[in-house]
Amino acid sequence: MSVLLEPSPTVQAHPHPTRRPEIDGLRALAVALVVAYHVTTGQVSGGVDVFLALSGFFLVHGLIGQVARSGRVRPLTSITRTLSRLVPPAVLVLAGTVAASALFLPETRWRELAGHLIASATFTENRRLVAETVDYAASNAIASPVQQFWSLSIQVQVLLAAPVVVAAGALLFRGRRRRFARPAAVLTVAAVTGASFAWSVVATRADQQAAYFSTLPRLWELGAGALLALTLSGVRPGRRTGVLLGWGALVALVACGAVLDGAHAFPGWQAAWPVACALALLLVADSGGRLGVHRLLALRSLRWLGTRSYALYLWHWPVLVLYLVHTGRESPSVKGAAAVVLLSLALAEATYRLVERPAAERLRGRSPVRVLGLVAAGLAPLLVLGAGTTVWLDRETARVAAATDDPQYPGAVALSSPVVATGGIPGVEPLPSLSVIRDDHPFMPGAECTVEDDPPDAVPTQTETCFLGSDDRERRIVIVGDSHAAHWLSPLADLAERHPWQLVSLIRAGCSLSTHSEFFEEGTPGHEGCVAWQSRLVERIVSLDPDLVVTVGTRTAYGTDPEILPPGFLDAWQQLSDAGLPVIAMRDSPRHLHDVPDCVAQWGGDTDRCGTPRSWVYSDDLLDAADAVLPAGVSLMDTSSLFCTDDLCPALVGNTWVYRDDGHVTGTYMRTVGPLVEDEFLSRAGW
Repeated sequence: MSVLLEPSPTVQAHPHPTRRPEIDGLRALAVALVVAYHVTTGQVSGGVDVFLALSGFFLVHGLIGQVARSGRVRPLTSITRTLSRLVPPAVLVLAGTVAASALFLPETRWRELAGHLIASATFTENRRLVAETVDYAASNAIASPVQQFWSLSIQVQVLLAAPVVVAAGALLFRGRRRRFARPAAVLTVAAVTGASFAWSVVATRADQQAAYFSTLPRLWELGAGALLALTLSGVRPGRRTGVLLGWGALVALVACGAVLDGAHAFPGWQAAWPVACALALLLVADSGGRLGVHRLLALRSLRWLGTRSYALYLWHWPVLVLYLVHTGRESPSVKGAAAVVLLSLALAEATYRLVERPAAERLRGRSPVRVLGLVAAGLAPLLVLGAGTTVWLDRETARVAAATDDPQYPGAVALSSPVVATGGIPGVEPLPSLSVIRDDHPFMPGAECTVEDDPPDAVPTQTETCFLGSDDRERRIVIVGDSHAAHWLSPLADLAERHPWQLVSLIRAGCSLSTHSEFFEEGTPGHEGCVAWQSRLVERIVSLDPDLVVTVGTRTAYGTDPEILPPGFLDAWQQLSDAGLPVIAMRDSPRHLHDVPDCVAQWGGDTDRCGTPRSWVYSDDLLDAADAVLPAGVSLMDTSSLFCTDDLCPALVGNTWVYRDDGHVTGTYMRTVGPLVEDEFLSRAGW
């Protein structure tokens, strides 16, 4: 498919050589910044923003070249050319990462990896990360080893769509309207770029983590490069200006990562810094003469690195993540960082010589249909592997659910029975299996849920309100609070099956029943939305007219910090007490300094090593003093014996894994809790 344009003297090929060696140097600088910051500070350098601006520049520059050479725009040819260059190295890196992950990544991460593999192979990894609201500045040791595909996904999404849009515009501006084509293109790209930039600023303020990985807030970075190609690609500043602008842009780009906190500020207005530097370096080209920055960027060593920048970018991240997982470190040592860089360079060189360059040469000139077929053939095995792994893990999840009443998995009962083993049972694999433990959430089977949007001035999030049981039940219980309050969904749902109760859940991650945000600090993503939710929470609870409110009554901490009863909890309980609503506040469950399933995967049978001393978790003095400050109608229920012995809060109880991460209890374990709390719960409720 092609769209014919009448030849025009106003559309000419770039007067400079097609290959600009200083651009390879710019690529080298960008990837060096990315790698250096990842293996040292773990922060954002601005290098990815340079790649996005370069992508927009070369996309439009290539389309202009098509028109100049043949008077045609061939969208399918442009798309297949892009895929033939990007896909072969990506397939190799994904396959290599999966193979290495099978050796080094604990099985607790397999489901996560399978999902990210599918997203990366379909160039939607950025959307998956948005859905997971991943913090890019979080520990590399728990990041997905294919997370780096987020930026490639954005580039491919735009690079695949742009030729089609250009072809549509070419159809519109044929014939006598041809002279309006470039002005219309400039205005359109400028409008899209401006709108994207404005949205980027708004979205970054509202939810920076989601904006960081999203296509629309990043589109302006590619648009800026496209505008340069449309308007100034043939313009060169004077020699003096070229020298000052070029070297100034280079220094500013190198300093960007040290000055800006890009991990928490990009892609808002601050990302204009590295993008502007990249555009300035593209603009000055060789205009500085013998003192120009292009002489540095065109050095053979930088050009060598620049031609391998794509492969190096793809390889450095999985090498770093798997190194950290294997060593158990949060950041690499100096020797470790050097080893990561050297291994990544070696893999990048092999990929460039054996895959990237040969594939591009062999696919050049092939028909678009054949190229698309080869691309699909390369990606298909990865998709099959990811989907097959997901199906297998789904079956394992179903097996775990079916074993709920199996006497080989007594769970919490073991802590109260001298005849039941508190740890594992020889020859019987504990449940849930480590491969699916991350997904073992507490839940209310059969509940009907509705979604409530936050008010307009809050961070855009949605909260589910779930109802289990009909409105004609004798009693209504509202379970409210954060994910630790959600632990009680499963045991109370089991009790509701034996009693005429309706359960209503008001759960929001990180947001307790409190007058203050206990988890999100002011100014951090999530704080504004949490505070807005909390401000109307008591009113919402009262409107449900419950017979009882259940929530979390204390807050445990990671490490040796003492357990506390936050003042905001007491204030919220007082409001419910004033409304005449009784409250049962469950003592919080333990938190650990380490990820418990990963610890188990690392140390195997030594499960006690993955527990935490009880004295680090609970403060019995706090519980003794709490009775004096509790509002009328509020009862604080001690649940510590459900999770801990006198000395230890173990990882394995009654052949059942207790935790699915560093502080959340598995649904499988919580379903064994119901019979143990029933009598005391009914007594405190006065039923």
